[in-house]
Amino acid sequence: MGSDNRSATPQELDRIRAAIAEHKIERVLIGGSDIHGQFRAKFIPGWRFEREPDAPMHIADVLAIMDIEDAMMPKPAGYSGWWPTWDGGFDDFDATPDLSTFTPVPWIENGALVLCDYQDQNHQPMPAMPRNVLKSVIAKSTALGFEAKMATEYEFFLFRETFESAKAKGFRNLTPLGESVTMYGAERAHADLPITTAIEKACAGLGIPIEAIMAEGGPSQFELNLTPQEALRAADEGFLFKFAVKRVAEQLGYFATFMPKFGPGEFGSSLHVHQSLWRGDRNVFYDAAQVDGLSTLARQYIAGMRQTLREFTAVFAPFITSYKRFEEESAAGTQVAWAVGNRTTAIRAIRGSESATRVENRTPGSDANAYLVLAAMLAGGLWGIENELDPGEPYRGNAYADEALDRVPATLAEAVELFAQSEVANKFFGEEAVSYFAETRRWEVAQFNNAVTDWELARYIGTV
Repeated sequence: MGSDNRSATPQELDRIRAAIAEHKIERVLIGGSDIHGQFRAKFIPGWRFEREPDAPMHIADVLAIMDIEDAMMPKPAGYSGWWPTWDGGFDDFDATPDLSTFTPVPWIENGALVLCDYQDQNHQPMPAMPRNVLKSVIAKSTALGFEAKMATEYEFFLFRETFESAKAKGFRNLTPLGESVTMYGAERAHADLPITTAIEKACAGLGIPIEAIMAEGGPSQFELNLTPQEALRAADEGFLFKFAVKRVAEQLGYFATFMPKFGPGEFGSSLHVHQSLWRGDRNVFYDAAQVDGLSTLARQYIAGMRQTLREFTAVFAPFITSYKRFEEESAAGTQVAWAVGNRTTAIRAIRGSESATRVENRTPGSDANAYLVLAAMLAGGLWGIENELDPGEPYRGNAYADEALDRVPATLAEAVELFAQSEVANKFFGEEAVSYFAETRRWEVAQFNNAVTDWELARYIGTV
């Protein structure tokens, strides 16, 4: 373990040790999200974790410059911000366990996991790391007297393939679980119960309740809805949900992916986020006196999210393929507008009782990092409240057919520059976090620009 930075109470330590004994824990996976949303972690023996559950563990800071395929991203020329390098020796930072996240893991024999917060060796949060970014925005919400509650809805694809067999096919013409494509189809849902039930049980074992399961519009595509939670817990659950889906599929001989798009005209996979702000037991988005049930605060929050939608698109769509999902009439949240109940706009208010009144952002793809997505939405909404913004009247009709509406950026290259220059992102995320994330996205764009794709070969090799 690392340097001493203890904050757990004796009661919390007793709870952890009792759980280790009850579940006969022999190994603990300890780590957290990198900038891409990948789980970076170490296994340590159960006896070692039991001895000092709250002790930080050392992890080399090199993990912060690994790209999505584990290539090391060199420090950009002229970049003055935080960036681990060979010259710096790839020193350690502390992975400090958040013991509230400790849970047995159903698919790891006698195993458990715990999520961590990354800190420097002076015990200060590493401001660019995703979970710390969200915590900093939540702190701003708390200072304004609000508790943010959020719920995520994930869409993903499952194939009757292993990763190896899918790779051998070039990830084309993959075998779906069934031939039928039936959105909300009961027959498809019944046929797929073995895999969806296994996922549901695995998530329950992690303490993540699944609120709804449905077949989606693409072949072998599913949507699973998680329950509303405090914002940090909601992001933790979203992060672990993706990990669980992939591991359960792998154990059953299937291949699961959260890649948001496979081809033109096909359904994409989204990450819809429902959100509301609370003061005590009051949902401050709810106003029974209004026709649509939305309070002034809800409208200000909506206005802030709408006005920052384009500048936060790089967070909502962080990879090259993310932008393939943004087709016309794709239900992908491309139109910068808000409405009540209307799924053609990026932001959708949902009427209901006080507990059910909420706002949905439909722009993110399932490939996005849950911590940064929730941080961006909350930041935009709080900015709207702070500045008492007015969203105007809700949109009516088919927003896709309205050429007067702004759209989200069409490419990652465009989106990342809007994000880097965003006043709101720099204020709420912090300049270091914004600069770091922007450079990792510029790296992603550069890798794509340097690649020669199959499409280019097929189109040009014999014609130019």
